[in-house]
Amino acid sequence: MVKTDVGKKIKFHRLNQNRTLEETADGICSLSYLSKIENGLTKSSEEIVRLLYNRLNIDYEVEEVGMDEDHVEQELHEWYHMIIQRRSDQATEQYLQFKQSMEQHSSPGILALFQLFEIRYQLLMRHLNEVPILIEKVNRMKEMFEEKHQYYLYKFTGIYHHMSNQYRVAQEQFSKAMTILNRSPMSDFEKSDIYFGIAINELRLLNITLSIHYSRLALDLYSINFDFHRSADCQILLGICYKRIHQFDQAEEAFHLAIKAANHLQEPSLKGVAYQNLGEMYSAMGRNEEAIQHYEKSLVFKENHNIKGKLTTIASMVEALFAFDEKARLMEWIDRGIMMVEGKPDYQLFHYFFQVYKMRVEGDTISLEHYLRESVIPYFEGIDDRHYLAIYAELLSQCLQASKKYKDACYYLSLANDSYKQLSKT
Repeated sequence: MVKTDVGKKIKFHRLNQNRTLEETADGICSLSYLSKIENGLTKSSEEIVRLLYNRLNIDYEVEEVGMDEDHVEQELHEWYHMIIQRRSDQATEQYLQFKQSMEQHSSPGILALFQLFEIRYQLLMRHLNEVPILIEKVNRMKEMFEEKHQYYLYKFTGIYHHMSNQYRVAQEQFSKAMTILNRSPMSDFEKSDIYFGIAINELRLLNITLSIHYSRLALDLYSINFDFHRSADCQILLGICYKRIHQFDQAEEAFHLAIKAANHLQEPSLKGVAYQNLGEMYSAMGRNEEAIQHYEKSLVFKENHNIKGKLTTIASMVEALFAFDEKARLMEWIDRGIMMVEGKPDYQLFHYFFQVYKMRVEGDTISLEHYLRESVIPYFEGIDDRHYLAIYAELLSQCLQASKKYKDACYYLSLANDSYKQLSKT
């Protein structure tokens, strides 16, 4: 006797392979008959099922033997925990094993869960070009999903859009995930993770109150479950929020709590992030010498392979030193930054940053105007980065005004203002 979930299985695999009803039924049965099988409105013969399975590359014999779905689902969730905990080496090893073994599985629930967690794995590895393809594939089966599958799809799509700097779209997806979470039983592990993701996204949208709210929700759960590393992440996020609204005492307390946790965990990279943010806080307070001291500490604790992190700190150092009349010291850091990005196209943003500051320190206004107009601004227009386009267009406008080139200055000021308006809408 054919199993009762055969229709669901056939429909899932058909959608997963992006096949139409016509393609699947051709030469086997009528289109309407296949539709009835898929929707559980009729039972088909074993012969028809075998033919349909063969067309969809489902192993009928393995299907008859069956498998321990609960055990496989548990293993998938263990893999998911590795991903969330950012244990990338272990997650990759497990992914390669699952990728091979999943070819033998035909259960819609198991395959859906694997494909959803595969999206989250690719996000961990920052393979952003692959994620839209995976999301599109999973969306084809969306109508067949249980609520837990829908939840993961909304959540992971939100993370993808956040990482793609589409914060409003991310907010919408997170909101849909939260609607399901609020009516479904979820573990503290899952709740804390989405709360933290929402907190980061709301910070990007400058919704500071919401960011603090979700950061505290996440922090409470991480603390209860003795997850000190993620608790420290929450403290850093809270510190950034308080810094943004100039509640510097609370920001300082949060950053120092993160440093305390980093000492306990023996995590130097975490201390590097905390000291970086303390430096930015002191810079915002106009205490640039203290800011520089904390940037120097940040560099000590940032790992050598973290080139972007080190460049970010050096760039912050340059900005702080620019407030002082110490050209020799400032040029030393600028040259260090230029040397680090030499021949590395992935760090073009920092290359422009250091070159612009070098010209500003040297007082070479003519070269600076030409460089901004011909190289820097076209680059950021080309990649549609409104944030840096606004910054450099405004700087060029100031340079042109100083040179009494008012018409050109007005054009670039308008470009800067338009870019700032676009940013406020994203």
